[in-house]
Amino acid sequence: MAIAPNTVNTERALALAQAAIVAASFATLLAGTNAVNPLLPVYRDLLGLDPFLLSLTFVSYVGVLVVVLLVLSRPRFTRHAAPLLLAGIAVAIISDLLLANTQEWSILLGRAVAGIGGGMGTGSAAALVVAAIGAPGRALAATGNLVGAVLGTTASQLVVSLLAESSPQAVTLGHAALLGALLLAASVVLHLRRTQNRVALGTVSTSIATMRIDPSAVRMIATGVIGWFGVSVAIVFGATIFADLGQPVVRAVGPALMLGASAVAQLASPWFARVAPWMSGLVAMAVGAAGIVAGAMTGVDVLALIGFALLGAGIGVSYRAGLVALTRSSSPARQGALSSLYAAVTYAGAAVIVLAVGWIGNMTGIVVAALGAVAFAGVAALVALTWAPRLRDTADDGNTA
Repeated sequence: MAIAPNTVNTERALALAQAAIVAASFATLLAGTNAVNPLLPVYRDLLGLDPFLLSLTFVSYVGVLVVVLLVLSRPRFTRHAAPLLLAGIAVAIISDLLLANTQEWSILLGRAVAGIGGGMGTGSAAALVVAAIGAPGRALAATGNLVGAVLGTTASQLVVSLLAESSPQAVTLGHAALLGALLLAASVVLHLRRTQNRVALGTVSTSIATMRIDPSAVRMIATGVIGWFGVSVAIVFGATIFADLGQPVVRAVGPALMLGASAVAQLASPWFARVAPWMSGLVAMAVGAAGIVAGAMTGVDVLALIGFALLGAGIGVSYRAGLVALTRSSSPARQGALSSLYAAVTYAGAAVIVLAVGWIGNMTGIVVAALGAVAFAGVAALVALTWAPRLRDTADDGNTA
């Protein structure tokens, strides 16, 4: 019996709507977690936070996030992707309300709660996007994190520039309102496609359930770790470093420029894969790290800004290449599980480095400690050239085993 064209068109429209709304929800979750970073100098001025406490605003988030991601990296949880995503959005709204209260305990608790929401949303969003539109959803899932980071950081920095001390409330409550709208939209579209999602996500084979990680997967995850600790140090401490150095332009523009370049590089990766399949992004990352350090040491804003842009572009290519190569030809269930695992390991690596920077910064000053970590990220990127996946490794063969 033939299926009516109108039915096919409606199902296709709903699938595209699911992909768009879920991707937007994931990006907005990540926007909120990154919107805190431009607020750190404000929190420091209001509360007198030292470098170690500044690092805890990141580690309290990431520590909880990693635990949730590791738990949800088991593929059997992927069949519950729709309720997990909706719950993750709701939890993120609670986090925003806690962050709006500018007290130390509330900020740290709000960041921990944000880790719960982010962990619930990461793998579930990836699985739902792939379930809706297939292989093209892998790149969309891999790109959403940095697109969200760009939007969150840029919008937050703009609010900080305009509102100064009252910016924490404006940023967090505005983000909560946006999440509320997306929660409503996602609830509707996921309810309408509940049968299709159940079919796509409900079957988990024995081979998937074992989640064997081979040496090639370790290479891809290790590349992601290097990229993510580089971007984390720069985004968490970038504004604070250049505020202390008296370079306000770099403070305001540098982190957002880095994330913008990263998102553009991710979006352009399919084109790069055609014209330069050997590219890994790690050389750009190393040169960018050198530029940031040189700009800080010489006081030349242009050097630092070029460094931020190159660091972001290099990380965008390398982080996406690692995730897409890792999940290539995966089923939606395995896509969700591997996305959670990749995020958990890369964030854990970043958390260790950021915590170390805060601890060392209490002894040496935050500028010395953070710039040392940026330089270390550049050196690690050059070392990783020996094993990192190239863009040619991200081509999907169309299978979903």
